[in-house]
Amino acid sequence: MISAVRLGVLGCGRVFERFHLPAIDRVPGIELAAACDSDPARLEWAHRRAKPPKLYQSAATLARAEGLDAVLVLTPPATHAAAVTQCLRAGLHVLVEKPMALDQREGREMLDAAQQAGRTLRVGFTRRFREPYRGIRRLLLSTDKRVRGGAFDLSFSTAEWQARSNFLGDDRQGGGVIEDVLSHQVDLLSWLIRAPNAVRAEVGTGTTLRVEIRIGDANVICHARHGPYREHLRIDLDDGQSLQATGSRMWVGQQEGSPWPRRRAWLGDRLGLARDRLLRRPNVTLTSFERQLRDFQDAVRGMEPIGASGADGLRAIEIAAACRTSISAGGSWQGVNPGD
Repeated sequence: MISAVRLGVLGCGRVFERFHLPAIDRVPGIELAAACDSDPARLEWAHRRAKPPKLYQSAATLARAEGLDAVLVLTPPATHAAAVTQCLRAGLHVLVEKPMALDQREGREMLDAAQQAGRTLRVGFTRRFREPYRGIRRLLLSTDKRVRGGAFDLSFSTAEWQARSNFLGDDRQGGGVIEDVLSHQVDLLSWLIRAPNAVRAEVGTGTTLRVEIRIGDANVICHARHGPYREHLRIDLDDGQSLQATGSRMWVGQQEGSPWPRRRAWLGDRLGLARDRLLRRPNVTLTSFERQLRDFQDAVRGMEPIGASGADGLRAIEIAAACRTSISAGGSWQGVNPGD
């Protein structure tokens, strides 16, 4: 019989309450063994709701706790590097929410700590676990058709999130559009196609960021913003077909076809979410967090995961830095290291 993965959680805020805790409740073999938060009231809430046997108020004490196998790091981005490094050096596996860190130096230190400790470091890019994108990946892996371009439109609402800390929307704290929205697009495109080799970015109206991402000889134009939720990916192939997806729907169409299928899929998303709420069942977002936790569980047990690695998280940081350089330079192309 495989023993349970004894998990600690660092940060008991909204992302833990809305997504990670419901995933923990649904994944057999995960034991919530400890919780940590600097806010005593929030820690008391976690104790009442999840009933972890051990409670802590600092990352250092959680890292030193006995009987843990792994830690979820769900604190604001500015604290990730120190907390993750402490946990890795203490011999714990780590799943950290994106962005992994705020700069490349921190990211490399985290990777070094994971390698030296012989522990896994995974990063929370949950869109890899949404079925429409998994379907696109399966199609791309099964064909010899080349990607010639595409577009990715993604928008998140910060008002609806009601985060307890004030980092969302603040670029200096890792809550701006680049880390909060574009990082998802960058990671997903890297996973579906391959890692980008150059980017060109410019700020549009409001909080909209327009980023042209070069992947080999294909260009994918991303629009990332904070605003009403919107999600649509289109990947154009060299035979004239187009693979398209919203958050919960996927279809194959023609590149110059009618926009009606996209509108129908968008409406289907809204109706599906409303139906899930009415029936009180997990929606596509909650399902993706559950799949991510199962994948992390596999990684802790030595199996091959599909979730984002520490190297993937560092790539997202490097591309974020290239985007900022491009914006400062008036929208010029900036090369990035595509890695492996």
